[in-house]
Amino acid sequence: MKDVKIESPEFKRIMKNLHLENLSLNQGLQEKVLETINADKPITPSVIKDLLSRG
Repeated sequence: MKDVKIESPEFKRIMKNLHLENLSLNQGLQEKVLETINADKPITPSVIKDLLSRG
């Protein structure tokens, strides 16, 4: 799978969906999310909670 970047359409779609839900991610958290996605690790609730707690 290709690496996802902040400029990629996939990530822009995620950010738009979050905006529609009245949610946002700061720049640092966006970068952590991209690192996790690009590491090919499974995205689980515990991974999301960990990212949010460190964000």
